[in-house]
Amino acid sequence: MASKYESQSQFNLQSSAGFQASQMPIKSKILTIDGHVKDFNKNLNENKKEAQLLRSECATFEHHATENTNDILKEILEDIANLEKDFRKLQQLDINEMNFLKQQQNQLQQEKMKLQQACVLLENRIANVEGDVGYEQ
Repeated sequence: MASKYESQSQFNLQSSAGFQASQMPIKSKILTIDGHVKDFNKNLNENKKEAQLLRSECATFEHHATENTNDILKEILEDIANLEKDFRKLQQLDINEMNFLKQQQNQLQQEKMKLQQACVLLENRIANVEGDVGYEQ
C-alpha cells in the first residue's frame, strides 16, 4: 500500500513542478481557481446578456425593415393602381376621339359623294343647256 501512495506523491511532485505549484499552498490555489471560475462565469453571463441584447436589436431592426418594406410596397402598389386608372381614362378618351373622327370621316365621305353627284347633275344640265343653245366645243 505504501508504494501506491509513494507513486501518487511522486506524480503530484512531477505535475506540480512544472507549475511551481509546490510553492503555493492548496487553499490559495483553490481560491485562485475559484476566482478564475467566478470571472469566467461573470464574463459568460455578460456575454449571454449581450448576445440576448443583440438578438433583440436584430429582431427590432428586422421588424422596422419589414414595416418599411411593407410601406414602400403599399406606396408602389397605390402608384401602380393610379397609373393604371390614368391609363384607362386616357385609353377611353382616345377611343372616344377615334370614334368621333370616324364619324366625321363618314360624314365627309357622304358630303363628297353628294358633291360628286351634284357635279354630275350640273355637268348634265350644262350639256343639256349647251345643246339647247347650240353651243359646241
